[in-house]
Amino acid sequence: MREVEEKSYSYSNDEYLSVFVGVCKSQELLDQYLEQNYELLTEYDCIGSEFGVDFGINFYDEDFSVFIVNPNMSKDLDEVFVEAEVFDMDLLKKDYPDGLDRPYNTAIIIGRLKYEGEVKEIQNEFGYFKFLGVYPDEG
Repeated sequence: MREVEEKSYSYSNDEYLSVFVGVCKSQELLDQYLEQNYELLTEYDCIGSEFGVDFGINFYDEDFSVFIVNPNMSKDLDEVFVEAEVFDMDLLKKDYPDGLDRPYNTAIIIGRLKYEGEVKEIQNEFGYFKFLGVYPDEG
């Protein structure tokens, strides 16, 4: 894992969740990408995950997050988020009335995080990932 010093700011906010989509080959690969190394976080003041390094996110609470790789690719929001409907999908549909720009199979929803979109998308050895937006956490 890359060691990158933590950012001087935090996106932590209990009232919001941040939504990403992606194309990833397997759930195992996605889990590896999102896995947080707490030793790096606490002892070395480094960003704790490959996902965090790529998007400039120091830390996120895995207990309030959903990471799903679906078996099929789709542009349809309901299909991509079928196993990850933890927020008001109508808000996402309002922002993306014609569906997604291309087929995706991965849904990433990170609760208690108000990401500001410093990085919009990333392509790497784990796959392709894109930030869609921030939505109120009504849970």
